[in-house]
Amino acid sequence: MNWNRVLAAIAGLYVLCVALLVLAPQTVVVGAGVLAVFCVVGCVAGLRAARIPGSGARARRAWRAIAAVFVLQAVVMTIFVFPGSDQSFPGPADGVRVVIVGVLLFAAYSFPLSSITPLERRKAVLDVLTVMVAGVMVVWYLVVGPSVGAQTRLLVTAAVYPVLDLLLVLGFTRLLMRGTVAAGKWPVTLLLAGVAGQLGIDVWTGYLAARTGAGAHDAIWEIVGIITVIALMAAAAVERCRRPEVNDSRRERCLVRGNFPYASIIAAYALMIVAAVRERTLFPWSGLTVGGIGITLLVILRQITLQRESEHAASTDGLTGLPNRSRLRELLVQALERDARDGRSTAVLLLDMNDFKQVNDTRGHKAGDQLLAGFARILRDAILGADSAGRLGGDEFAVVLHDIGSEGNAEAVARRIAAGTAEPIMIDGIPVRASASIGIALSGPGEMTADELMHRADVAMYHAKRRGGDTRWACYADTMGGDDEPSLEDELRIAVSSGQLRLVFQPIVGLPDEELAGIEALARWEHPRLGLLEAREFISLAEQIGMIEELGRWVLREACTYARRWPQLPLHVNVSARQLEADTFSTEVRDIVRATGLNPGQLVLEVTESQLIADEVPSAHLRILSDEGIRIALDDFGTGYSSLKNLTHLPIDMLKLDRVFVATLDASAEGAAVATAVLRLGRVLGMDTVAEGVETAAQARELTLLGCGKAQGHYFARPLPAAEIDERIAAWSDNRYGRTLRA
Repeated sequence: MNWNRVLAAIAGLYVLCVALLVLAPQTVVVGAGVLAVFCVVGCVAGLRAARIPGSGARARRAWRAIAAVFVLQAVVMTIFVFPGSDQSFPGPADGVRVVIVGVLLFAAYSFPLSSITPLERRKAVLDVLTVMVAGVMVVWYLVVGPSVGAQTRLLVTAAVYPVLDLLLVLGFTRLLMRGTVAAGKWPVTLLLAGVAGQLGIDVWTGYLAARTGAGAHDAIWEIVGIITVIALMAAAAVERCRRPEVNDSRRERCLVRGNFPYASIIAAYALMIVAAVRERTLFPWSGLTVGGIGITLLVILRQITLQRESEHAASTDGLTGLPNRSRLRELLVQALERDARDGRSTAVLLLDMNDFKQVNDTRGHKAGDQLLAGFARILRDAILGADSAGRLGGDEFAVVLHDIGSEGNAEAVARRIAAGTAEPIMIDGIPVRASASIGIALSGPGEMTADELMHRADVAMYHAKRRGGDTRWACYADTMGGDDEPSLEDELRIAVSSGQLRLVFQPIVGLPDEELAGIEALARWEHPRLGLLEAREFISLAEQIGMIEELGRWVLREACTYARRWPQLPLHVNVSARQLEADTFSTEVRDIVRATGLNPGQLVLEVTESQLIADEVPSAHLRILSDEGIRIALDDFGTGYSSLKNLTHLPIDMLKLDRVFVATLDASAEGAAVATAVLRLGRVLGMDTVAEGVETAAQARELTLLGCGKAQGHYFARPLPAAEIDERIAAWSDNRYGRTLRA
């Protein structure tokens, strides 16, 4: 059965019937016929709703009870239209109506409620009682009050129906506030509207009975009211059949709760104003009523403001101000639903920050928080107004792209994020570069759920992270994560033995003449699938899988072997923390130097500041190697634990100014101040200074003016193969060109 058409038919038939009754009151039989149609439709739909899979025994009983209500209502209608029937108030039909109220109460309290917290339960009770009190005020003013002093039979008759109806309103309001997946939001809303309409009819009937002592049932307005009530209840059963899916109960509750208590307060005060004007008691009750309304409205506005603040706090990450995980998922679900209706595509970007743990561990949680907040600003600037960025937790973020169109458009957003990370984030006056691995997943209209899309983005992000380096991204493909694809860990384990690793050398030049003053050995991995990978893309992985010592020995041996061709140039080799922690490190270095025949004074080992604070083992290794004539350089100086104790008690020969300070020389007085301080410190302690990451001529000039002795960076030369180093040394020696190293 097409329930959409049935619902439309109910609406059309209702409008037609009401128009006929209003324009031609003598067509009461037409109203009875339409009422019979609504009863049949409601009974059939109620029985069908009881058979919806997954409803549960209690829900099935509730819908059967609602179906029975339509049968009983048909009995009441038959009594009214039967020739010669007693239509007095109260009459024979009123007994059946009492049974109808009982059956509806059974249905309202049979539906299973969604589980909620104790606080939510208390709030729901207070909301329901607010609605109930407002209803009691209406019944008291219109029915019970005027009946005081009247006949006992008339008083009971006038008051009993509104009181029973109030119980029904209480039951269905409770159901609406608490929510139930067995009924759904709109069916319960229609049922509540129906019983509220019945309350209005019975209040008015009781009012007339109390005022006039008459109780006729044949008024046109009453027939219209009854048809409206039955039409609403039939529409509720049809709506349940039209949408048989089981929805998220918490989401259902959030959509409907909160408005009825305020509406009830407004209705109660409106009644007080009517009473004050009608009874002509302008003093004191009208003024007091208006004052009470003003105070209540202010309290309501204050509560609404606090509620919005609470909802905002519950859905927002306190550190970054971005939506949190739960809110971002809601936004993704909404985007998927909206785009499915409009035939559009939705994309998710899942981002995991690189090296966040290192910043957090070496510089403290405060610095880590500043880095996260700075990265959040980069995301805000990179997305459009219709899109949403959020923090999932830790250093993981996500971006929801609405109506994205294609993967190319999603990659454009990733490209903007990467461009944003090119600018360093200032942390306590020190610039720090942020980067992230980005996974991109795209869903066509209605293709997948939010969880499926997030999973695909997570798979793609993992592949992007395996590539390492600065901000990079990968789009999801069905081939990702296949069983036949070897892991990067397994491939790295065989990279050394299979000859996939090689060395490149970046020149270090003297300032200001830019003559060759040294070389730094850098590892590269010729990956068979991913292409040429830089050291930062696999060194951390080598540390994780315990290969860093083997890899470090290979790099040192190869570098020393090559360096014998350039005896006039110092050879710089980076050393990882794991290598320094090994008990045999200093012994292995001396053995390699002797085996390759390298002059120990030619070798410079670069270590970072954070590697020198763990324990005394690294210090002992450095002293042993220094005694051999090997020099020690403190790499990335200024970004770790800058302790003068390390500089004065350890055999450090050279300071390497970190690239983040060099990057600020063009436009930042603070950057120049830090660079000046480091260079002066080096001169005072008798150490060489090397500036890293020189990218522009302006930076080179500034470093020269500050008195920096040496520098390296892409402005002078990129990392080069050994053969090109040979050529440049020959050219420099022959003095055939002035600036021989300019790339």
